[in-house]
Amino acid sequence: MGRLRTAWVARESLRELNFFLRQRAWHFTAMGNYAIAADYIIRLLNRRPRDPVGLLLGEVAAKFSQQDVFVAKCREAQQRLCVQRGVTDALELVAEEAEREKLRALLAKAREAPEVVGAAEEQIVVLETEPFAETQGAVRIMAQRAGGLPLVELQQPKQSVYGRGIYALTRISSGTTVMGDQPFFVQRMRGDVCAHCLVTLGRSGGATRGVPCAHCDRETYCSVACRDAAWREYHICACSSRNEMYAAWEDAMRERLLSDDMEESRAALACLAVAKLCALSTVQQVHPLALPRLRSLRGRADYDAATALTEVGALAVALATALRQTHLYMEEVLSLFAIVQTNEFVSPGGTALYHGYSLLNHSCEPNCALVGSDAANRRLVTLRDVKEGEQLLINYNANLTTRASYADRRALCQQRHFECFCLKCVRRE
Repeated sequence: MGRLRTAWVARESLRELNFFLRQRAWHFTAMGNYAIAADYIIRLLNRRPRDPVGLLLGEVAAKFSQQDVFVAKCREAQQRLCVQRGVTDALELVAEEAEREKLRALLAKAREAPEVVGAAEEQIVVLETEPFAETQGAVRIMAQRAGGLPLVELQQPKQSVYGRGIYALTRISSGTTVMGDQPFFVQRMRGDVCAHCLVTLGRSGGATRGVPCAHCDRETYCSVACRDAAWREYHICACSSRNEMYAAWEDAMRERLLSDDMEESRAALACLAVAKLCALSTVQQVHPLALPRLRSLRGRADYDAATALTEVGALAVALATALRQTHLYMEEVLSLFAIVQTNEFVSPGGTALYHGYSLLNHSCEPNCALVGSDAANRRLVTLRDVKEGEQLLINYNANLTTRASYADRRALCQQRHFECFCLKCVRRE
């Protein structure tokens, strides 16, 4: 009986996974995220190569994501399946009529669509899953002052172009520290900062002084507490002493991080950050997008559909293999990229995500600024008097050393997928 029970559970698990893959393929095809849909379809067809729905959806997704080889393979497989089943059209093999009609419409659209020359841009949007009241309570704790009530609060007014944001509960004088926050996630860029908190490490005799990992010499920390916390939270599954495959991938990515090409270096930093988030989720045994605090963040990112499968899809497979995460898909990796690129605070030492500061909105004429040399010691300080009910705004591009024109500022804002409505931008100054 035990063996029968095990076989039944295994069969049901496979059936559920097939249903999940097909459902996600349908969802992203309908949403127009054809590259993500193609990733799920490929995984489905690897398991069920004669699935008619998978083959038909694969043709649609491959056509719109400019995967010509995949289109040809899907059509060839459809023809073989039709010969084997004695039908003239693979649509006849789709059992449900409603599903068949949807596929017929999608196929007609795909086959009539002209050939696209150049990149086909798609966009992924990630919404927060943490309840608003929970996020609001966390911000209230960050804004708590010694012997006094918080000066600010997270609000979500209906009549606001910004949506949710942090607002003043009372009049706040210039130069007042209104909030303190610690990064809940960091990814270092240089070797002279702590790998867990980005605090600058001391130097002795020209060499960086810090606390190395007890199992490898790849990571250095500012204290034993940071080293132990890093080991518990993520490094236990990414340490080279335990995971040579992940270490080899990380070495290759760190070489790209040192590139003179700024764009390539930033891309490598984002890849390392996403990989670290996946390691965190592996240790905590949760879905990457369900990580605490990460759930409160939103994200939006554009990607090239034609290359997403080869680059992001390959990254997803590499991380899934290295971290032994069987169900890590391109959707999760793209979503993590979107969250990181939308919410990151980049410094010379690396990049950081904050639970509270990431909720601050942007203005080219801000009334607040983050003050502090290290990512772990930044405080939110008012630059001028702030009225009661006024939103606290910071300049996302405050680290620019040169005065940016309106066109440059607008381009920088568009990279994070928002429009700035400050008076300076409204006047196009």
